[in-house]
Amino acid sequence: MTDNRKTILIRSPNWIGDAVVSTSILGPIRNFFKDSRIVMVTKKYVAPVFDNNPFIDDIVIFSGYKDGIAKIKGSIGIILPNSFSSALLFALAGVKRRIGYKSDMRALLLTDKIPMPSLKQERLVDNFKRIALHVIGSENTCNFVPGIFLREREIDNNIKQTKALHLKEKPVIIDPGAAYGPSKIWQVEKYARLIDYIKEQKKLPVVLLGSAASLSLTRRITAATRNKPIVLTGKLNLRESITAISGCRLFISTDTGAMHIAAAFGVSQIAIFGSSSPKWTGPLNTEALIVYENLPCSPCFKRICPLGTYECMKNITLKKVEHFVEKLL
Repeated sequence: MTDNRKTILIRSPNWIGDAVVSTSILGPIRNFFKDSRIVMVTKKYVAPVFDNNPFIDDIVIFSGYKDGIAKIKGSIGIILPNSFSSALLFALAGVKRRIGYKSDMRALLLTDKIPMPSLKQERLVDNFKRIALHVIGSENTCNFVPGIFLREREIDNNIKQTKALHLKEKPVIIDPGAAYGPSKIWQVEKYARLIDYIKEQKKLPVVLLGSAASLSLTRRITAATRNKPIVLTGKLNLRESITAISGCRLFISTDTGAMHIAAAFGVSQIAIFGSSSPKWTGPLNTEALIVYENLPCSPCFKRICPLGTYECMKNITLKKVEHFVEKLL
């Protein structure tokens, strides 16, 4: 049977954390376009964030212009990334109405040109919300709250995994995060002492999570501990990591994609910020505590410290993070 409904295309961000935050607009858009098809257009590695989301009808995964042009079919395109390439893709695919920020020399590619706000001076969720409200109207009062939705079998598999690891209690999960660069990495020795503190003082299991990019860092942290954590770094795919995070007792990380995943589930969390800004990408979670030194040189948003000192991370003491652990456990 042919589906004659209007199709609303949403081009997702390319960073996992940004993609999680972008899910905040899906409920309001679904509420407005009740009888339309809503389709996420995304890269493969980000797609699991949108899996099983009740507000969308389909996910289109594309790998380049040729592939995208062949797959992308719709009448309205909401373009969340600010890149020239994302607007060009929708234009080449023949999407009639193309909505996004007027940025990166792409004004001619958009039909609805939203004035570019001062990036990183507001919350990322508000940046996405402004685009959505341009489409559905500023009078819309729906909540813009990120959401990730698990299937029953994923929850069951998480329980089985917990049993397989011989965990009697929900673990504390730590994702030290290394993919962005050293400016977001807390010190190895501090992580090691924090793990020892949680295991010795709180008697809770600790699991190290993260992508394969963090494996070297994780190994150094583990080697420096007295009480070895369970290392799942690089062993889980994104969906499995999402499921694991959803069931933890406490989540500790730097400003990573996983930080936003934890926030979407409302788990207790500690977010450690260095070169980035909690004002821009802080976790949208009432159960989150943020560690941030707010030095005169920060946030610089650089992968590598321009001064070579990394003081924004080095100044964050183990004692301060332990104090936050005490508050949340």
